[in-house]
Amino acid sequence: MPIYVLEPPASYNHAYPGPVIERVLPLSEARAACAHMGVHADACSWLARGTCVLVIPRDGPVKDLKAYIRHERAHCNGWSHGHGAGAEAQSPAFDAESQR
Repeated sequence: MPIYVLEPPASYNHAYPGPVIERVLPLSEARAACAHMGVHADACSWLARGTCVLVIPRDGPVKDLKAYIRHERAHCNGWSHGHGAGAEAQSPAFDAESQR
């Protein structure tokens, strides 16, 4: 069975309006970096002082790195895909600085 990365809504699928740091890492390192930020996933993103930080696995289960990038960049643009009704409602992206 194929594995896909959830595509973000079009309203969040655009360039981030500030600086972006994109780290493409081996899957195990990407998972460790995400876990360090409290996210248990193959890829993740967060905002740090207005910079969008993307962690993308180079050898993850989904081979299309651009799909990971679209998904994670959308989080920096404010997309949340939580559970339940209104899951796509606008919410601020995780800001690592505000969590310290």
